Amino acid sequence: MGFVWSTALKDWRRHRRDPVALVLWLGIPVFVGGLISMASGGRSGPAPQAHVLVADEDNSFLSGLLVGAMSQDAMGGLIQAEQVDQDEGRARMAKGEATAMLVIPRGFAQAVLMEQPSTLELVTNPSQTILPAIVEESLSILVDAAFYLHRLIGDDLREFAAGPAGSTSVFSDMRFAGISVRINQLLVRLSGYLFPPIVQLERGAEETVEADDADTVSVALLFLPGILFMALLFMAQGLSIDLWKERDQKTLRRVVVSPQHVLLFLFGKLLSGLGLMFVVCLVALTAGYLYFGLAFATLPLAVVWTLLSGALLMTIMWLLQLYASSQHAGGILTMVVMFPLMMAGGSFFPFEAMPAWMAAIGKRTPNGWALEQLKAILLESVEAGPFSIALVALIVVASVLFFFGALRLRSNFAQG
Repeated sequence: MGFVWSTALKDWRRHRRDPVALVLWLGIPVFVGGLISMASGGRSGPAPQAHVLVADEDNSFLSGLLVGAMSQDAMGGLIQAEQVDQDEGRARMAKGEATAMLVIPRGFAQAVLMEQPSTLELVTNPSQTILPAIVEESLSILVDAAFYLHRLIGDDLREFAAGPAGSTSVFSDMRFAGISVRINQLLVRLSGYLFPPIVQLERGAEETVEADDADTVSVALLFLPGILFMALLFMAQGLSIDLWKERDQKTLRRVVVSPQHVLLFLFGKLLSGLGLMFVVCLVALTAGYLYFGLAFATLPLAVVWTLLSGALLMTIMWLLQLYASSQHAGGILTMVVMFPLMMAGGSFFPFEAMPAWMAAIGKRTPNGWALEQLKAILLESVEAGPFSIALVALIVVASVLFFFGALRLRSNFAQG
């Protein structure tokens, strides 16, 4: 073991003389994680909400219904409507203070009831893309609703909008009762579609807990495991280049002809890399646990799992370097493999935000599979049986890759 520790200490001293790399490796999870946390609303991660300014120049009962239909409660919290004067609304839109401004023209209610043309003016904020599209889609749904309403009771609506016939100012009792009866009969025919039977859903205790957890997990917390594995991939790729440095300095050739086995030398380099990863993982996970208020009882398990995952990623990068024809080719090869792994494996986007087919692929990548286990640890949803199997599988696969790397290093790579 003295030779193993000497190899690890040699690497630690060399990495200590390159503080920029250490700062970059440590700064990746902290800097990127901070940006994503601020962009997603921090711990609570509030859902995005469109702020719509409404200039109602019609001031009718129907225009009031339109404003109410776009309110926060009616649209499930996606839209918040605020009534303003048109000049004030345009001034605020020029400053970018809202998602969109809706102008309801005079005569809107009369035009809708009579099924005549009427134009709603919607001014959107060019600095936003998704929320204005939500507002436009919501308005198109309301337009479609008005069209189908006229197909059902259009005659009655037009008669109501035209007002009482003759010199009277009110509808006769028979006329008003007739309109009411027809509307009521229509509601009876459509009751099976408009008012479907109430469905009672029963869930077990375990399913209820999982659903509650999914509802309370913030977006920033979903990014935490992916960002940490992004840092591990960068570290594994950077540490793998060290094999070429050892080869250029003829260190590997001396190790091969020495009495010490090459496995011990490679194990020392593995310990050196894991020591650096331990610092990064401990700092990043501790900061995440403090920020999101996670249970610190799972922190040791999270650190151990992350370190073992880092060992797996390091052995993968080693094999890519050992089979490359040159240091330049090894750098290109590891980068070509690393970035698709980060993209598909949940480092850029959490699996919850991916299409189902892409998430299914990503969860089968080495880092994506390990990321899912880390997420379960953070959310305290780890099952002892499956996790034990995953832990054994991780150790076995990393050991096999480590052994093949040692064989390749001894047979061909060190002789170059």
